[in-house]
Amino acid sequence: MTARPPMDLRCLLAILTMMLLLAPVFGQAPFSRYRIDQKRAAVSVDPAVLPPPIDGKIRLTERQVVEMALTHNFDINLQRSAVLGQRWRIDQLRGFYDPQMTFSLDWDREKTPAASVLQGGPSLTNILTTGTSGYAQTFSSGTSLEATFGAVRNRTTSFFNSLVPAINTQFEILFRQNLLEGFGKVGQEYQIQIARNDSQTSEQEFKRLATDVILQVQDRYWELEYALRDTDVKDKSLQLAKTVLVQNRARYEVGTAARLEVVQAEAEVALRQEELVRSKYSYRLIQDELVQLISNFDDPRLFPGDLVPADPISRPDTVRESFDELKEQALKARPEVEQAKLDLASQKVSLNLTRNRLRPNLDLVAGYQQFGLGGTLVERDFSQGFFNPPVVGIFQGGMRDSLDQMFSADYYGYMLGLTLQLPIFNQEARAENAQAQISMDQAKLREERVRQLIAVQLREALTRLEMNQASLEAGEAAVRSARERLVAEQARFEAGMATTRQMIEAQRDLLVAEITELRAQIDLVKSQALLDKAAGHTFDRFGIQLADALNRNVK
Repeated sequence: MTARPPMDLRCLLAILTMMLLLAPVFGQAPFSRYRIDQKRAAVSVDPAVLPPPIDGKIRLTERQVVEMALTHNFDINLQRSAVLGQRWRIDQLRGFYDPQMTFSLDWDREKTPAASVLQGGPSLTNILTTGTSGYAQTFSSGTSLEATFGAVRNRTTSFFNSLVPAINTQFEILFRQNLLEGFGKVGQEYQIQIARNDSQTSEQEFKRLATDVILQVQDRYWELEYALRDTDVKDKSLQLAKTVLVQNRARYEVGTAARLEVVQAEAEVALRQEELVRSKYSYRLIQDELVQLISNFDDPRLFPGDLVPADPISRPDTVRESFDELKEQALKARPEVEQAKLDLASQKVSLNLTRNRLRPNLDLVAGYQQFGLGGTLVERDFSQGFFNPPVVGIFQGGMRDSLDQMFSADYYGYMLGLTLQLPIFNQEARAENAQAQISMDQAKLREERVRQLIAVQLREALTRLEMNQASLEAGEAAVRSARERLVAEQARFEAGMATTRQMIEAQRDLLVAEITELRAQIDLVKSQALLDKAAGHTFDRFGIQLADALNRNVK
């Protein structure tokens, strides 16, 4: 006949089997938090939606390309995702205060030879079953609380034991309070405060990055307009050169012009043809760069048409604010300033944390316990001696008796104590404190450097705006003069009083003047965009709200 396992082992196996059978039930919510991925918001970018092309061209305004960049630009979406990740850092640190539940179950069987007759037999077999459960939690005030319940079931072959099996139960509450280091605010609270600052810093980094991307989009948008107009100017210039060539060939055929003038005209046509090809190539490169900034196409050439700016080139409004007013606005609106302030605030928190760690560790510990004992009482007759006394009576008992006795509070205990940990030299804490002070000094310097950088950028933007305004005025005057000269040279050429070279030079002077004027127009518009960025007006210029921009594409 096969031997059956001991009762205690069978109980343990039954409990383990029950746990395995109930595992699928425990796997459902809310227990799913322990085994599946956390549900979280994520950035998901849909394909870019574009208006249908007309005659192979897609006309977009400056505001439209900026909106597309905010939605589809990969760098912006990466930083948007980084903001989401940083917010979870706060929850991660808050997990320090999560209550903890613990459970344990142990079974131990041992058989040992007896070294003394007082051990209760020639050999001893002890079967020990132990179960404990506990609850622990730490609070931000530097307080910790632990509650523990334990039960021990001991079965032994020693005939000196009156309770076989004996069941000991114990309930304990332990309270601990920091009195010096961590008193009123544990180190984790400082870390959470820093994480909040880091989260806001990541949002400001998003604004800074988005502002830079918008400035790049504006730059490419207006450079695309320049490339288109430059192509038109050079195409007109090519047509003028071709007209001169046709006239020279006609004059050569009738003998009123030399062969050299025809050759000069042909060379000029070839040169202007090459310049036109270069302008068209430049347009294609700039469009690729703009498409890369405003869309998520794998290949910029997948853009379904030629991108054409729909906004006309207009003179920016005159700047009415003084430098000091613009600087004050920039210090309130620029994300770099807010980042510097948050960095300084975090360094102050770190300094306070190191000051807290300079203190010795002194803890007040207080506890309360209750005890119970139960089990099957075995009475033996020791009148005939202590060796293997006969059993005269058995009184059944068990866990219920032990629990009743424990909760009756007849058997209890108190505990009160102080624990002091005093580093003799405290070098680590002192070094951390000194480093924190240095880091805070560096944060102050970084903040001052940001203020200086903003002032320099404002000065540069205002200077560029003023310079480009003057360049545009000069360019407009040069175009008027070049046009009048070309008309005069055209009349002289048709009258046979001007040479082909003079005619070509007049055309080229007009070409250079028109391109210079166009360059000044574009640079002036870009100067306004640069001033908006320097003064922190970019988001306001396009009506962008930071919260809305952050939540875009978040699903």
